[in-house]
Amino acid sequence: MKTTASILALAFLLLAPLTQALGHAATATPVLAAETQMGNADDDAKRIAQQIPSYPTMTCVVSNEEMGGEMGEPIDVLHEGRLVRLCCKSCKRELEKDPAPIMARVDAAIIAAQGPSYPLDTCPITGEKLGSMGEPINHIVGTRLVRLCCKGCVKAVNKAPEATLVKVNEALIAAQLKTYPLDTCPITGEKLGSMGEPVNFLYGTRLLRLCCRGCVKGVTADPQAALAKLDAALAAKAGAADAVKSDK
Repeated sequence: MKTTASILALAFLLLAPLTQALGHAATATPVLAAETQMGNADDDAKRIAQQIPSYPTMTCVVSNEEMGGEMGEPIDVLHEGRLVRLCCKSCKRELEKDPAPIMARVDAAIIAAQGPSYPLDTCPITGEKLGSMGEPINHIVGTRLVRLCCKGCVKAVNKAPEATLVKVNEALIAAQLKTYPLDTCPITGEKLGSMGEPVNFLYGTRLLRLCCRGCVKGVTADPQAALAKLDAALAAKAGAADAVKSDK
């Protein structure tokens, strides 16, 4: 199994050509369909690279042990095309023996992580208001959450998962642009707009605005460094807003 670093490097090759227009330029994170079956090793590596950015936890869903550090790099396993990150080979055997409850834990973690910031209040298939046909359906595609108006829409998502995720990704970008705190590229430090229209890049479900498409490689090489700059800017912005409130 490739290390996380080598898999993330492979992600650049997969993500770079998959750009789409949203205003100007936007790069959507590709996620494979939940029903995609395991293929050869190269296919597996691609599927893992595609799903790592939105994997919701660094806690092993079998042992509840934190992955990384003394435990070493997570073991990345595909179950019916879906990524599961485990702390050790023993947990891999548990997944193979009884996958249903383990996949349910992965699903619950994805819903918990992505549900609060889910950007659509309508079904991406029918356009119906979520809740208008009963409790919305939380459907998982790879490691991504898609909320649907009814169970009947699940088949449509599974038939064209990437087209469905384009709609979710566009809404995520639009929502996060409203409060995006950085006016410089988190990779180069260049002023956004100084090299043409900024590139709106989703790493998992989080927006990073880049000075050029070449910086996508920098994000995938060290995503945590780029996200740390974003988080610091968000915290500073929130702190400034709180200070203004306290002065009134």
